[in-house]
Amino acid sequence: MQLSMMVKQPFSFAQTVAFLRSFPPCLGDHVITDRSITAAVSVGGIARAFTLRDGDPLTVELPRHSDAATQRALLARAAHLIGADDDVAPLYAAAEGDPPFRALVEQLHGLHHVRFLTLGDIAVYCVLMQRTPIQLASAYRRRFLARFGIPIDVGGVTLRAMPELDQLIELDEAAIAEAIGHARKAALIAGVVRGVAAIGEDFLRTAPYAAARDALLAIPGVGPFSAAAILLRGLGRMDELPAIRQIEDEARSLYGPAYDAAAIARRYGAQIGYWSFYLRIGAGRARRARSAAA
Repeated sequence: MQLSMMVKQPFSFAQTVAFLRSFPPCLGDHVITDRSITAAVSVGGIARAFTLRDGDPLTVELPRHSDAATQRALLARAAHLIGADDDVAPLYAAAEGDPPFRALVEQLHGLHHVRFLTLGDIAVYCVLMQRTPIQLASAYRRRFLARFGIPIDVGGVTLRAMPELDQLIELDEAAIAEAIGHARKAALIAGVVRGVAAIGEDFLRTAPYAAARDALLAIPGVGPFSAAAILLRGLGRMDELPAIRQIEDEARSLYGPAYDAAAIARRYGAQIGYWSFYLRIGAGRARRARSAAA
């Protein structure tokens, strides 16, 4: 079954593919070509695959004979993955008076914010990435999925869907520790997924940002960085910056001595999370280009 998907313009499928091909935590999560992205998500405890196909309009291919509820769930996940409903126009308008950042907009034009597929996924990963280099955190996540992910065959490739929150909260701490090889992170994962499940995705999506953030901060093992990651990278809430020094370092690299954090916050307002997303993607591409040229 193939359905059309409305995506707020401007949108670039090529930019989305480029992001997914270079984002270490989710490498291996998708089957990707230049014109398609296939992903797997758990719906009712069963792994289901969907395929986004480039075109005008963008289309989503769903499993045959799936019921209406499953179709709605998969469509919602597909739209969520690529930030289909995101309006980047306010970000681009603000960038008109910001020449250094406008250059990034031109480079990344049409890129929407690519999220983790589910709240459960980012709840697990926000622990794995704490005080851990991205490559190692990504390896931990792959170990977690190898043990607990729900497999589905896609054209001869096995994808593993992250279990849903109601499944994650049932995982045994000792089993998590054995899977990832890190007892302390296993204990934190068990507590964090239970805390996030108790708050609920509806509240975290719809409550005022400060209320959602504070609810997450009340969970043992969730600090400002993890709370911001859950809201930004998991749910696409752009209201605040993740509290990491790397963003400031990358901003100083982009703006030089003229960098003024307060002025940036005033200019971009509720789009500050999108500003940080573009900043980090642009910095990452610049590093890879330098490495390739060396």
